[in-house]
Amino acid sequence: MNSHINKYILPVLIPWVCVLVILDALTKYYALYYLQQKITIIPNILSLVYAQNTGIAFSIPLEWILLKIVTLALIFWIFYYYWKYESHKDNTLLHFSFALIFAWALWNAWERIFIGYVTDFISLQWFAIFNLADSFISLWALWLAYYYWKYTP
Repeated sequence: MNSHINKYILPVLIPWVCVLVILDALTKYYALYYLQQKITIIPNILSLVYAQNTGIAFSIPLEWILLKIVTLALIFWIFYYYWKYESHKDNTLLHFSFALIFAWALWNAWERIFIGYVTDFISLQWFAIFNLADSFISLWALWLAYYYWKYTP
């Protein structure tokens, strides 16, 4: 196994990924059992509301079987790309980014495949209802886009 994988992912990244996935699971549990009505945080902008997302990211609708195929294909592609092109690099933040994106994608996929929906609860009035995993995946993906734009030829 790659020395960078041994050095970063096993002792450092896996515990952080586990903590953050547990945080996502706890917020979804809270939304399911305690978010009985809409809670307005910033009027006409941000609120908390329980929703069952049967679509893909940010509630984009897809047929059931296509949804599962797309979900698994995206997760496979993320893992394959990381393993083939990025795992050898000596960049902790890069490894951390891929580990988090992969973990949250797996967690959402697990919900989507075995429960039939993903629990969402953060609502932006003119956008969508999403969860912590969605927002963190988006933030880390933006960071990766910046990284590639800034540091790759």
